[in-house]
Amino acid sequence: MLKYNKQSKTLDRIETFTLPTTDEIIWFHIENKSFKKSFDTIIEQLTIHPLAQRFMEEFNDLPKVNVYKNEAVISLFSIEENFQPVKLNILVGTNFIITREQDSNLHLLSEIIKHFEENPEDMSHTGYVLYQIIHKVSIEFLHAVDEIADEIQALEKSVFKDPFENKIGKDVYRWKARLHDLRQIIEPQEQVIKSIGQSEFPYINEDSGFYFQDLQHNYSRIVNAFDTFIENMTSIFNLQISLKSDHTNTIMKTLTLVSVIFIPMTFIAGLYGMNFEYMPELKWDYGYLYVLIVIFGLGCGIALYFRKKGWWGKKGKSAQSK
Repeated sequence: MLKYNKQSKTLDRIETFTLPTTDEIIWFHIENKSFKKSFDTIIEQLTIHPLAQRFMEEFNDLPKVNVYKNEAVISLFSIEENFQPVKLNILVGTNFIITREQDSNLHLLSEIIKHFEENPEDMSHTGYVLYQIIHKVSIEFLHAVDEIADEIQALEKSVFKDPFENKIGKDVYRWKARLHDLRQIIEPQEQVIKSIGQSEFPYINEDSGFYFQDLQHNYSRIVNAFDTFIENMTSIFNLQISLKSDHTNTIMKTLTLVSVIFIPMTFIAGLYGMNFEYMPELKWDYGYLYVLIVIFGLGCGIALYFRKKGWWGKKGKSAQSK
């Protein structure tokens, strides 16, 4: 990976791990496909605690930091473009850092390499190397926060566009579950950063410690953002339920008003539809016309009354002024 010489202040790429001298800082990344072979070779050259070896060989479900006599193991999570968390193990010694990530496609490593090649002095201490790795992880989370915010905004707009769309509720549930999982990761990761930033952590110097303290603000922002997102998802779900209820109430109100208009019409039609022999109005010459006028007059009168009260359509001026 990369080897920095403090005396010559030069940076070189290396293909295999070699025990660094007191004037050298090595960052070596192991890919999963060759982890067993590469790590066994490293173990032969380094004297590390058996627990540190075990924690490097296994990925933890939550971020944590374990400090031993001659090394420390840090378990972190980064995030990919599809918002999937990626596990990252870091073995830190006095003058070396060994990293291993879960899926062997963590693009941020190439960006870190580019940074060190442009700024070799940033590898002058293991604390600086560790900071650059964790800082880049935090930047990935911050980018994810911005993208998730855009997704939530689009989801909220879709609720107003079509509140009866069942897919919205399913998306809200999936997002809420995903955000909860990410929230469960980032909170202990924030505690890990705080632990590293403390002066008791042996593999950072005073200057890099200040950087880690500044890094805590990034993780505080990420934690707060996920808390806000989870609340937003609940609000969007409640908003959809409320809009559905409003639309349903509007539909039921319209149907009720239409029914009220036709009830007197139906009564009159039913009254004169009875088959009794002696009904006084049956002999009227214009009885049919009278009944039609009464029916439609009642319907229009009731509809105008509803409109005046503001129960149907826009309120009349007199109703609005009251």
